[in-house]
Amino acid sequence: MDSSDTHNRRAQRDDFVVGDWTVTPSRNALSRGDDEVRVEPRVMDVLVCLADRPGEPVSKGELIERVWKNRYVTDDVLTVTIYALRKSLRDDARRPRYVETVSRRGYRLLAAVRAAGPATEQSDANSRTGLGDEHRRAPAWPMLAGAGTLGLALLVVGAIWALRAVPHRRHVPPAEAHEAYVKGRYFLDQRSIRGWQQALQQFERAVALDPQDPAAHAALADTYSAMSDFGVASPAMMRPRAMQAAQRALDLDSRSAEGHEALGRAQFLFDWDFAAAERSLTRAIRHDPDYMPAYQAMAWLKSARGRHAEAIAAARRALQLDPVNLARYTELAWVLSLGGRHTDALQEVDRALQLNPRSIEAHLMKGWASELAGQPDAAFAAYRDAARVAGASEAVMQRLDAVYQTEGLPGYYRGWIKRRDGTMPMSDTSLAQLYVRVGELNQAIESLERAYQKREGALAWVNVEPGFQPLRSDARFQKIAAAVGRRD
Repeated sequence: MDSSDTHNRRAQRDDFVVGDWTVTPSRNALSRGDDEVRVEPRVMDVLVCLADRPGEPVSKGELIERVWKNRYVTDDVLTVTIYALRKSLRDDARRPRYVETVSRRGYRLLAAVRAAGPATEQSDANSRTGLGDEHRRAPAWPMLAGAGTLGLALLVVGAIWALRAVPHRRHVPPAEAHEAYVKGRYFLDQRSIRGWQQALQQFERAVALDPQDPAAHAALADTYSAMSDFGVASPAMMRPRAMQAAQRALDLDSRSAEGHEALGRAQFLFDWDFAAAERSLTRAIRHDPDYMPAYQAMAWLKSARGRHAEAIAAARRALQLDPVNLARYTELAWVLSLGGRHTDALQEVDRALQLNPRSIEAHLMKGWASELAGQPDAAFAAYRDAARVAGASEAVMQRLDAVYQTEGLPGYYRGWIKRRDGTMPMSDTSLAQLYVRVGELNQAIESLERAYQKREGALAWVNVEPGFQPLRSDARFQKIAAAVGRRD
């Protein structure tokens, strides 16, 4: 069966019901009452394969063979597809109702499967009108005496309709726009200048293809916030763009989880308005309990407020929702380290390196966490690995070794300060951390003052960053720290 066979099979497959969802393979659509979700074709292909054998494990190899025939893909591609399927079905991998992972065997569809027939269509119609049992009892109303009684009965039915919550119909973008959005999210997590440029291109394309999609506008806002946070672009330039894009998302849909998340992220990083940011992020999670970026931003916010247990819980939830993304592991390691749980942080970094041993970010995070844990040799070894992965020559590696042997980690950090050339994003807040590590405390304060004047997002953590401990008795530092935390 080649890919065209798979497509034809999907297009010709009759509608069916799995659990409480009606599946329309020809439209790549799942519907439940007023809730309709459009999925990627491969996601639908996997669901159709699982539905062919409900209750039975289907191996990873068989799924890859049937869905991606004649194309080389890894298990990670299938894992991402299963994740997307679970998200569309509102399923939970920990307590699955639809798709169960069968250890070392594959996946199994737990919910019952049946053909979609007239009974299903009637039931769906009842759900869409919001009448349910009241609708099925409607023939009894004419039996009541008198037209006045019948009129009262109709008023009662009308009241039941009015009092029921109107289901939220999410915007469904066309496939090409959604593809651009997904690619943009991937590039956004690369955390490099090129990655942010590619993310902007994809999100701008998604907006051009579907200007009514709130998620695409919110993603633009997240990109502007990230570029400012990492020191790639000025907050003065990025803040109005981020706020405008987030507000546009909410204008299109006031219940958009993406819009509330983007607004909360911007309120946190640009305005250091922790209370307003938490309200926005809480709304995002309430509107979509499975929207990963909301938990990511909440973890950052909670860590900046010193609520480390809550930050760790939010970061773990983000990882659970996005388990094949290396950035989620390093983010969890980061909030664990800020909370003083260095051993746990290093375990998460090791898990990240299992996913990608050539991740520069993961090696750098391992160095930082090792240093906080009081392990300078392990920290340098991790930094050395980062340089090797980045392509450092043998001569450079030898110089690094010589510097560490004679000057320790401060010598290594001095090299970072000297080598700032624009290829590696660095905010003034990050530069201040390096100055502290080399013992140049006055330069550190001056860097923080510049960061404050520019309103750098990274400064949000000034009150909890352990590296700033040597500065906390300085009145200039205290002034900055108080100003950043004034709205907490």
